Amino acid sequence: MEAIGRCLIAGAAALVSSLPLEARPRDEMIERLRLGSGFEIVIGERQPDPGGPLLEALAIWVGAKLGQPVPTSLPRLVFKPADQVTVLRFKQYASEIMQQQGRPNIVSIYDARENIIYLRDTWSGATAADLSVLVHELVHHFQEAHQARFECDAAREAKAFELQEKWLRLFGESLEEEFQIDPFTLLVRTSCGM
Repeated sequence: MEAIGRCLIAGAAALVSSLPLEARPRDEMIERLRLGSGFEIVIGERQPDPGGPLLEALAIWVGAKLGQPVPTSLPRLVFKPADQVTVLRFKQYASEIMQQQGRPNIVSIYDARENIIYLRDTWSGATAADLSVLVHELVHHFQEAHQARFECDAAREAKAFELQEKWLRLFGESLEEEFQIDPFTLLVRTSCGM
């Protein structure tokens, strides 16, 4: 009977974690968001251990949105200067970067072979935009862990941008406002052969 009770509690927690969440403002600068893991994310404060409970909580949120179980291992977070993150991205996706006009604004990259998310060393996790970058890269981790197949590299970005936008919307923000990714740019970055 105790095992059934635990299953019901776990099931209820999973159901609640998949419901749309609204952040409640604590004051003009800080918002709190409690995810299905029970971990409370505080917007407006630097994340002291982004690779621990925060990453787990975001992975639970991503898993609920994708309708997939959280992979057994989560990626390591590695912080690098902006130019090194851009070089890593260029090595992996040269054709995608060539499509972008001007200097690309690369803020992160997921390396599936090494199971690492590279973030700029200026990343603090204090904003919804910062955290949305982790959401985006976690989607790629889920894609890899669940062996999702895509027509091209650009197509794998569509779901990552979709969940990143959903995350930002929880806080009244958007990809366009925070990353200058308008609908046309999004179409180009997620379409094969453009």
